[in-house]
Amino acid sequence: MDAILRALTTAAGMLYKAFWALVFGYAVSAAIQVLVTRQQMGRVLGERGLRQVGLAAFFGFVSSSCSFAALAASRSVFVKGAHPANALAFLIASTNLVIELGIVLWVLVGWKFMLANLLLGVLMVLYAYAITRLISPRRLAESARQRAEESLGEAQQRSDAERSSLAQLASLDGWRRIARAFVMEWHMVYKELLFGFTVAGFISVLVPRSFWQAIFLRGGDAPPLLVVLENALVAPVVAFFTFIGSMGNVPLAAMLWAKGASFGGVMTFLGADLVAATVVWVHAKYYGVRYALFLSAVLYVCMTLAGISVHYAYAALGALPSARPAVAEMVHFEIDYTFWLNLTFAALGAFLLSLHFSDRRRRGQHAAAV
Repeated sequence: MDAILRALTTAAGMLYKAFWALVFGYAVSAAIQVLVTRQQMGRVLGERGLRQVGLAAFFGFVSSSCSFAALAASRSVFVKGAHPANALAFLIASTNLVIELGIVLWVLVGWKFMLANLLLGVLMVLYAYAITRLISPRRLAESARQRAEESLGEAQQRSDAERSSLAQLASLDGWRRIARAFVMEWHMVYKELLFGFTVAGFISVLVPRSFWQAIFLRGGDAPPLLVVLENALVAPVVAFFTFIGSMGNVPLAAMLWAKGASFGGVMTFLGADLVAATVVWVHAKYYGVRYALFLSAVLYVCMTLAGISVHYAYAALGALPSARPAVAEMVHFEIDYTFWLNLTFAALGAFLLSLHFSDRRRRGQHAAAV
């Protein structure tokens, strides 16, 4: 019973440290979603090229950080005519190049991890572009597109409706849109977040260090290159069995770093949300088993190469992180900047929530009057 209590306390402490960053990140994400439309995305991304893949990555960046919402959005982009390579770039960016993920990494394990995650996402997009240039099964992709079009419901088609312009920021209606997007973001990810932090708490308390030493090679007798390579290859396998998406992976990645995994292994794990078992299952449901396996294989190679590349890029610059804060250091409570930031962004979250619910009541009353 004591171990369970410590696990729950650890999970709550990690969530407490990251709370302000989550509210800030999702508020910014909601504002961007209100200002940026995906209405013309299919036409813009129909051709293969570095410009198009860059645009796809940008559209992914301003999209959702929820893995499952990203899967649905990527399917929509693919069905509307985007080249498979561009749809893949959109998917990678919408789960790895997102503001809130980087901020939470900074809070839990430091700014070097935030910058490394940004580099990881960019490299994954570039590696995916290169791999799909070498291996591009057209018939399989077209078959997957047809299947995805059949699975794309009317509700998803309506989600591409035109959104407000920058002028909406100065209007109450614009803030109502931001509030709705903010609530939708939380609604999509709150279970994933709670599950991720809870799992991280239980793993950090209940799983002995010897287990991580058994599956992740560490320095010592093993050559450094072998350690990084093995860690990068094993990390996605761990992610596959955690069933957690991008944001839920962050506390687990912090825990793996504290337990001794290499920098490259931790970075690969952060990119491995796209090969979690639940994600592979959803891909199979959208596109069929064969295309889902193709996507998973490409993503596995991309995240492994990107994790190793980030590790050695940092090593070449002499910037590899050395400090490994214990999990206990991530969860301590005191009246410091985290406390005041949590209060400030809790107030922002409360304002957006109140705006959303008042708007929902207003729309309900209007519908009843009609």
